[in-house]
Amino acid sequence: MPHPPKQSCCTKENASKRGFFRRMSDSRIVQRYICKTCNKSFSQATFDPAYYQKKRHLNHKCMMLLSSNISMRRTAIVLSIHNITVARKIEYLATQLRQKNADFLTQFTCVEDIQFDELQTIEHTKCKPLSVAMAVSKNGRKILGFRVSQMPATGHLAAISRKKYGYRKDYRMEGMTSLFEYLSTKLSQKIDISSDECPYYEPIVNAYFPKATYQQFKGQKSSVSGQGELKKIKRDPLFTINHTFAMLRANINRLIRKTWCTTKKAARLVDHLIIYMWVHNTRLTAQC
Repeated sequence: MPHPPKQSCCTKENASKRGFFRRMSDSRIVQRYICKTCNKSFSQATFDPAYYQKKRHLNHKCMMLLSSNISMRRTAIVLSIHNITVARKIEYLATQLRQKNADFLTQFTCVEDIQFDELQTIEHTKCKPLSVAMAVSKNGRKILGFRVSQMPATGHLAAISRKKYGYRKDYRMEGMTSLFEYLSTKLSQKIDISSDECPYYEPIVNAYFPKATYQQFKGQKSSVSGQGELKKIKRDPLFTINHTFAMLRANINRLIRKTWCTTKKAARLVDHLIIYMWVHNTRLTAQC
């Protein structure tokens, strides 16, 4: 819900204290002020991003549960709230953490080696797949950025998908281009970049990182562990990105390969990934 309109003069510096009130949602005491210019009253919570929220004390718990392989419905049961409340909190948390993720990555100005690849998931049905292009730092395993793109079904599902849902455009190249355009503004040009042998990767890397050292490695057979993301070889040159994808599938319920918790809207998958990105970078890989 949008914040109530206030004059630009309504600041703590241009106001005097006018009592306080006890907030009903979390029983905290909130200071109230009155503007010296327009004589309007406001409180220190008026311009808070969580204004109007009745269960703001559950925001952090909701964030951690959604990043710990807990579905939205089970999160609602655990926290004794409605499913719609969880859905709204996902949108709210994603809005707040989008800028925090960008600010957090400004600390990693000395990234020298990155790996990138694409993870495939679905939107409602296997006939409507989605691609998640992601880049991570080799040292520290921090998620540097991602893009979710629509892609057509392949294999034996291609004909079924076209019959049921019509022609589905492929936006994977646009998503990868957008990701590297973003990374080029955050990282040094002289870095080491690694990926698999996908044919359309090299032109994109050369366009945005012409001075980088780029290596491509042949894809390997998947192991049983890691939901197929980890590879069945002794030393995987793309271990960091594959391990990160395995963590995504293990910690985000909608990304598990065999699950009934599927993404209904691509925008909600983006929000969920933004939330997980913050938890992954600040908590799960905090010691890296």
